[in-house]
Amino acid sequence: MPPTSAERKQQVVADFRRSEILAAATKVFANKGFDATRMEEIAKGAKLAKGTLYRYFDSKDAVYIATVQQAVSTLATLTEEHVNKERSFAGKLAAFVSIRIAFWNEHQQLYRIILTIRYQGQHRKRSYTWQREVVLYLRSLFEDAVRAGEIPQQDCLAAAWATMDVIRGVSERRAFPEERSTQDEAKFLTDFLLRGLGARQ
Repeated sequence: MPPTSAERKQQVVADFRRSEILAAATKVFANKGFDATRMEEIAKGAKLAKGTLYRYFDSKDAVYIATVQQAVSTLATLTEEHVNKERSFAGKLAAFVSIRIAFWNEHQQLYRIILTIRYQGQHRKRSYTWQREVVLYLRSLFEDAVRAGEIPQQDCLAAAWATMDVIRGVSERRAFPEERSTQDEAKFLTDFLLRGLGARQ
């Protein structure tokens, strides 16, 4: 049975409030740090009563997971859109690298939060899971390039992890003041990776 008009309106309101909560949480986490942040502060930032906040998220950890998952999903969509516009492996890799560096450069507050807690307890496993999803996507790009003769036969999974490691390293460095532009960073890194992968130029 399709939802009624009232149910659709209720869902729109719920989605809006959820977005407001996640936006507020990002700011509070960035200002106070994850450990020092309290649910009351997130509720205040979202202009909601504490009880209303708990109707959407039962803990600070749940808010954090939803905040990062939203960013990860948005980045995955952007990445696929940009990569699919390219025909060659070199173009696809350049799109993959540039969109990831630019995205986290624009979301430095959230990225700093991820950096500070990703190795803590349960967050370590989640961080690995989020990274692995991207690595498997990148591996498929490498495997397609091998089949097309654009790069030589190699361990595509290892190559994907190595690629993500260097992109992550650049993004971590850019979480602090950096003079080099994202465009220059992405071009250098793409050229470096293409040479390492033995891509046809």
